[in-house]
Formats: sequence, C-alpha cells, structure tokens
Amino acid sequence: MNHPLQPSDPPGAEGGKGSPGGEAKAIGLWQAWRLGTLGFGMASLAVFGSWAFLGRWFYQWLGEAGAYLAWSIMFLGLGGSALHRLIPDLNRWAFQRLFAGAFMSYAVIWMIAWLSCRNQLGEVLGSLFGCFGMGACLCWMQRVPNQWLRVSLILFGSNLSGYFLGSWMHQQWGMPWGAVAWGLAYGLMFGGGIGPALWIIQQKTLRD
Repeated sequence: MNHPLQPSDPPGAEGGKGSPGGEAKAIGLWQAWRLGTLGFGMASLAVFGSWAFLGRWFYQWLGEAGAYLAWSIMFLGLGGSALHRLIPDLNRWAFQRLFAGAFMSYAVIWMIAWLSCRNQLGEVLGSLFGCFGMGACLCWMQRVPNQWLRVSLILFGSNLSGYFLGSWMHQQWGMPWGAVAWGLAYGLMFGGGIGPALWIIQQKTLRD
C-alpha cells in the first residue's frame, strides 16, 4: 500500500511515478534553493503586504488571533502553490497537503509562543519549536524520520535570521514599507531554508 502522500503508480505503468524508467526527475540543490527563495519570498511579500496596508481591517474584524490565522491560511495557499515543484514526484494537491500540515504546525506553535509571552523570547521560542514541529511533520509525512533534526535546524536557522532581519528593517522604516521589507526578508531567507530542507527529504526518499 502506498503512503498517502506518495503518488500511486498510474494504471498500466510498470515503472511507477509516471516517468520513463520509473524514476521521478529530482531537482538539484541550487534549483531547490532558488525555487524556495523566490516562491516563498513572493508569498511572504503578499502576506506581509496585506498586514502593511490592510492590517487594521484584519484586526478589527477578525481579532488578533483571527488575523494571525487568516495570514497563516494565506501562507498555506500561496506558499504551497509556489513551492510544489520542490518535490516533483508529488502532484500539486499532494504537495499542498504536505505543506499545509507542516506549515500549520509551525504557525500554531508560533502563535501560542507569541501570545503567551508577547516579547522577543516568545518570538525565539515560536521560531524554535515551530520549525522543529514543521520539520517533524515534513519528515514523518514523507517517511524519513531520521532526517528530522537536520531539516529542523535548517528551517530554524533560516526562519530566525529572516524574521529578526525583517523585524529590524520594520523598526527602522515603520509602517507600511518597513512591514513590506520585513515580509521580503523573512520570505527570502526562510524560503532559502525551506527549499534545501525539502531537497534533503526528496533525496532521502528517492534513495529509499
């Protein structure tokens, strides 16, 4: 029986995966980094841009927790659509489920940490435990649990650096353009970690 997030062999195809010789065409590390950086960077720019220009509306109508949830859902849709080519042997819907489960784990943990502390410690703890939760989900769902620590550390390093670089830019420039810069820095740097992290998972999956 196939894993739920691994594609079934198409009818009549003996090789599986639907490609000549039965092998999914894996992408290289450089291409994974580029796709992650640009894809998640653009998604983050859109989400933070909505905060920069429409944030008051989000908070007024949805409340703080509701606004964060809405922005998380935006990340799920935009990020999943932009990053699906990082794992070529998953179709778009299967990748969207994989990314949604992993990113929502990160988002929920981050929100709990931030709403509990409301300071820099909460931001750091949210990034740490959120990225470790995201890494665990990605590796478990793709059946490569032994890559969990490696993947999680990559996610954490890229997330934390992008978040605090963006936060500094926001403090320097204020709203709205500081928020836009925050989204760009966060998206480019975190995306630069998501791409290689998924590449590692893909390589291990193909070897197994």
